[in-house]
Amino acid sequence: MKILDRKLRNKRCLVFVDLEGTGYSHEMIEIGAYLTTLDENGYIKKVAKPFKRYVLAHHPIGHFVENMTGINEKLLQKEGKPYPDVLKEFRKYVGKWWEDCLFVTFGNHDLVIFNRSFEESKGLASEIFTKQINRNNLDFSAFLAPYVQDMNGNPLSLANYLKAFEVEFEGKAHDAVNDAYNLLLLYKAVLNRPDILKNEYKKALTHYHHAPQPVAKMIKKLTEGETVSPEQWEVMVGETFE
Repeated sequence: MKILDRKLRNKRCLVFVDLEGTGYSHEMIEIGAYLTTLDENGYIKKVAKPFKRYVLAHHPIGHFVENMTGINEKLLQKEGKPYPDVLKEFRKYVGKWWEDCLFVTFGNHDLVIFNRSFEESKGLASEIFTKQINRNNLDFSAFLAPYVQDMNGNPLSLANYLKAFEVEFEGKAHDAVNDAYNLLLLYKAVLNRPDILKNEYKKALTHYHHAPQPVAKMIKKLTEGETVSPEQWEVMVGETFE
């Protein structure tokens, strides 16, 4: 798929990552990831065992995040590790692919969490590792947003993107490993169902807010299966000046 090939930049490894963060300081409290290797066409050929860690934060988690994720201070004190240590373990998990992989996230908030956690580490976490993650990030939500939207032109949630591609969301949401796995499923679905992507894009074009009125009207007719003749196109353009 050419539009995806440009984003992959010939990479043969994708690391699907999801993070949970504190409500106010946006520090990492959980990371989940799946390392995958790709064939020459971008299809996933191998999936490694998941990576999951809880991370100690310098600031309170916040009640909203606790209720949403089930992560509380007691759990972090029992199972959490300092962010610099977790970042080293994550680097080890990715292994030989570290310099030549893309870190796939859903939305840009995960990078915010990576960067805030680095800042809060006061120089103890690797700046090189952090820059590598920022430099080699693929926001899959941003990639899909122009092609699959709601009726108001807004991007969908991870669960609703999966639904659009006829894939069931697996496990509990707001669990980092589960969300990373569902992001992996979405990537696979996009490659396996170009027919759905095409149809969703046609629908998205009909409510593209910045299209000139004649173009929007023509797209709507074509999407509905009608033929637009040169004469009809002339009428549509002429209506602009009536």
